Amino acid sequence: MRFTSLVTVLPALAMAQEQVPLADRVQGWFNQVKSYVPTAAPVSPIEQLAEKVTEKSVTHVSLNNWQSILTPGPQAEDWLIYTTGGNKTCFGRCGTADKAFKESVLLFSADPTSPHLGYLDCEANQVLCAAWSASAPSVQYYQVPKAPAVGEERAPTPLRNIYLNSTTVTPATIYEIHAKKTYEKFPPMRALSTPLMLNIPMGYVIWALGAVPSWLFMIGISFFSRTMMSRRAGPTGNAPRAAAPAGSAN
Repeated sequence: MRFTSLVTVLPALAMAQEQVPLADRVQGWFNQVKSYVPTAAPVSPIEQLAEKVTEKSVTHVSLNNWQSILTPGPQAEDWLIYTTGGNKTCFGRCGTADKAFKESVLLFSADPTSPHLGYLDCEANQVLCAAWSASAPSVQYYQVPKAPAVGEERAPTPLRNIYLNSTTVTPATIYEIHAKKTYEKFPPMRALSTPLMLNIPMGYVIWALGAVPSWLFMIGISFFSRTMMSRRAGPTGNAPRAAAPAGSAN
């Protein structure tokens, strides 16, 4: 009986379905599909912060402007310069660090005491990176002193090289270099009391040595070593014998 009742009811249900306006049926299908779509992910704190602050400017450091950046001014200034590279200078390992630095700019932007930010690409500035002994990915933290008065000696400029883990670095890691002064854990590599112009020629030398193919370098060493060995061995062949002293027996 129940099966027979169901069979008789089916045509009525079909007719009722046909009487429902098409627009209402489409809306019902759409609402059903929406129930399966996951809700939007919550906005990250960094994205929320970006809506409230003005992004801090980042200076691209090169051979053309590095000297003006590190020249003492009316007030003492700190510079945090992020160093990155490409396939030749970073071997494709800087992607995570690059993303972390870009996101850390928002954290620095919300901090009125944050240092000036710089960006050094060793792929395009290999000479400057060689002169500064900078490798990618890393951060160079400069504490540029106040310009000395007339007759006073310029104060040194401490430099700290902070190497970043290319796989675990986060925006907070870079920001805490300033916020928690983690740069103080690293001893200054050098104290700059004079302009870095003397380092630039050395940078060219290091860059040139790195640009020389290894096989050509080995040939040069081999040629140099053979030349030195031949000079130490002296002349070869049948050298003329010295004349016998007078009165000697034949």
